[in-house]
Amino acid sequence: MLEALIGAEDLTYASVLNGGEELGGPRPGMLAHRIGDRLLAMQVVGGHELWPRLLAALGKPDLAMDPRFATPVGRRTHWPALREHVVASLDGFGSVEAALAALARVRLPCAPVLSPAEVAADAHLAARRAFPSVPHPSGGAVRVTASPYHVDEAAVGPAGPAPYRVGEDTRAVLGEVLGYPDSRIDALLGAGAIAAP
Repeated sequence: MLEALIGAEDLTYASVLNGGEELGGPRPGMLAHRIGDRLLAMQVVGGHELWPRLLAALGKPDLAMDPRFATPVGRRTHWPALREHVVASLDGFGSVEAALAALARVRLPCAPVLSPAEVAADAHLAARRAFPSVPHPSGGAVRVTASPYHVDEAAVGPAGPAPYRVGEDTRAVLGEVLGYPDSRIDALLGAGAIAAP
């Protein structure tokens, strides 16, 4: 998970790894803004093709003449000032859905920030089998989070049922995986170093 987050933050690590400065967070040009009772996430200062789209969405063509915002670097450097314009425009929408529709029309990268319940019910994640069911000794079938990796285009799902009791797999792991003899496992149990039913 940590490596996935590092990979997603390409600007900061590209700078730091090559002798540059740390870029403070949140990353300039990235925005999560509350509209009503939900949050909208969007990215606005990256590629040059996004700038005219943003101006169209904001209804502020005069910003194209502002020298602070003439380049992607300038828009990142002066992000606090540009952010004020973006937020003022977003505040004009009555809902995240209305903002998403308007931003989609001008092809700006944006998405709603989902609650955990919305994530768990998401059709895309269901298709990716992100929350498989596994048997549980007392709870029937329970849903768990899967590995985010797919191998050979197949989800990497749970290999067994949900854990139920502390130490229930201790003997199998120590004996079958690590090759401990029963006498050593019994000694560890007797010393209280491990638990096993």
